Amino acid sequence: MSRRRTLRLVVGSVAALVAAGAVAGAAILPWPQVSATGFGPGNAGPRVEVTPVAAETVLSCDGPLVALGRDSSDASALTGIGDLALTTLTGQGEQPGEGDAAELEGVGSAPTIVQAPDGSTPISVGASGSAMIEQPDLTGFVASSCRAPSPEAWIAGATVSTGVTDVLMITNPNDVAATVSLTVYGVDGEKVPAGGEFALSAHSQRAIPVASIAGEEQSPVVRVTAEGAPVRTSLQSSRVDTLEARGADLQAGTLPAREAVIPRVLVTGTAADTGEDPTQIRVLGTGGEAGRVEAEVVDEATGETVFTTSADLDADVPVTLGVEGLEAGSYAVRLTGDTPFVSAVRQPAGGDYAWLTPGEPLTGTSLVSAPETPLGTIALSFAATGGDDASVTVEPVAGGDAQSFDVAAGRSQTIVVDAAETYRVTVDGGSVAGAASVAQDDMIAAFTIAPDPAAPEPVEVAP
Repeated sequence: MSRRRTLRLVVGSVAALVAAGAVAGAAILPWPQVSATGFGPGNAGPRVEVTPVAAETVLSCDGPLVALGRDSSDASALTGIGDLALTTLTGQGEQPGEGDAAELEGVGSAPTIVQAPDGSTPISVGASGSAMIEQPDLTGFVASSCRAPSPEAWIAGATVSTGVTDVLMITNPNDVAATVSLTVYGVDGEKVPAGGEFALSAHSQRAIPVASIAGEEQSPVVRVTAEGAPVRTSLQSSRVDTLEARGADLQAGTLPAREAVIPRVLVTGTAADTGEDPTQIRVLGTGGEAGRVEAEVVDEATGETVFTTSADLDADVPVTLGVEGLEAGSYAVRLTGDTPFVSAVRQPAGGDYAWLTPGEPLTGTSLVSAPETPLGTIALSFAATGGDDASVTVEPVAGGDAQSFDVAAGRSQTIVVDAAETYRVTVDGGSVAGAASVAQDDMIAAFTIAPDPAAPEPVEVAP
């Protein structure tokens, strides 16, 4: 669930209390005039801005990394192959606390990061992880951010085909159990798979091979919802081509929107020259009705639109769009639709690949932890959203020189920073979509930069 949806729930709860009070006082007070803008004459009702109380921040991280089918006697058995190396820091330059890890029985566990506020003052925290996998049946560079759990998430880039192994990882980092429901979308629309609802106990994980719930669907989209407690959803995937390992990926869950921006899609020289595995865009309309989506690919260096395409969306049916002819370089992908949709972009890089997802717009201040990389550096990319220019400053939390730059409307910009460090990102004016990535031949991984979960936005309540 996005922060915006969370706020709607808060508003609904407050409104319900106000309504109850109005009913209780109806016998002694005259009924006020009610309009869409609140109570009172002239459609002008009282409005109150409420800031939620600072609370403990909980971030759930990916892990453990798994392989499927290594046991010849049990093709569905999972084997743990390692953990991610974590980079963490608070906005005050200190190490956050660790909560109880979420256990995947018999395989390993996923770390949980916790940070309490300082009295009524929230303390920001960033965390991410990465790993370079080099095994005979599984190879590639993977990276992901530790995220706040959510009641809803969509995996837009799942694949069921020969040589591809996708495992849905659902983590409950909370102290209470969650009830999880799965929905799969494919060529015949929406379906609930067998065993698609289950209980997930506190501090535990469930690993579900996508092939076991998607049947014959080659390009499914999976929706995960949770009641009782929010959960973290991600997809671990790997690919083997004629017995040769050809990449691995960690894909984050995303949420529906009418506009989506992937800040950086880097096309390597090998990917551009061979053209055998072109960039792909996966889209699913989530509004339960037909619609249309427009896509454009914008060159970061020139600001020129180098590719456009569009697609009609049938209700609850995923669509995959091919993007061909891109030269080596860095691009932003922008999507707009007349109905809410989820999306992801698949980008190959020689012997590796990654599914890139859009993130929420960034305003104000956020933290991003840059994980360890084989290069010792990582790229931070920002694309202006909402049609306005934006100004961005990136500053190491532990000290060092800040980088400030402007991002014009419709444009994107990338800077390179040291890996294994945490950075404060400040957006002045406008808003941006942000991502951290590593991309070169045979090594690609990326994750979005999220708004600060420790600093809830004020809510305007109209009783």
